[in-house]
Amino acid sequence: MPNSLIPDVSAIITNYNYGKYIARCVRSCLSQRNVTCEVIVVDDASDDNSYEEIKQFFDGTKNIKYVNSECNAGVAAASNKGLEKSQGRYVIRVDADDFVSADMCHFLKTYLEANHDAACVSCDYILIDDHENVIKRCYADEAPISCGIMYRRDLLVRAGGYNPSFRHREEEELRKRLGEFYAVHHLRIPFYRYRMHDSNKTKSAEYAKTIV
Repeated sequence: MPNSLIPDVSAIITNYNYGKYIARCVRSCLSQRNVTCEVIVVDDASDDNSYEEIKQFFDGTKNIKYVNSECNAGVAAASNKGLEKSQGRYVIRVDADDFVSADMCHFLKTYLEANHDAACVSCDYILIDDHENVIKRCYADEAPISCGIMYRRDLLVRAGGYNPSFRHREEEELRKRLGEFYAVHHLRIPFYRYRMHDSNKTKSAEYAKTIV
């Protein structure tokens, strides 16, 4: 049974009312090649059809965990709940409206195994529209996003995880905090698919506030 294995990687999917996209995201994370990967879905009190879409994967053969929040607390708090449930040596976050290449976890894990000075490694991403048409390829070291970054789980736990007081730009605050002590690396391969649509949190006024 997959759940009896100690996974190499824990993929944490945070979701709030992305029932339209969540199945695509979960399927891509469950399809990782050449690694044992557990998928942890943290639903941040969705009130759409998200659970109906997620429960189709609960057939006893897939290494998936589900965490339901009683109230909407934001991405940072939801990510910390996933981190608490994780068992992998490495962890990576994926937003519920995005999806990833089947080789992402293997390559990022291999990179961290070969570069012990790196606390984490990010990958590039392909910007897509709501119909999965390619808009452009983006370089995460030039235009960073909050997901598609693999961390050493022990360092992330030691750092206290994400700051739950940040409802937006939590990843930026975390990397600034970690960067004072650990190297943050980047792999120029576009494993991540970042979907642009009307409900992206990066379009909100709150997201535009500066991190100090």
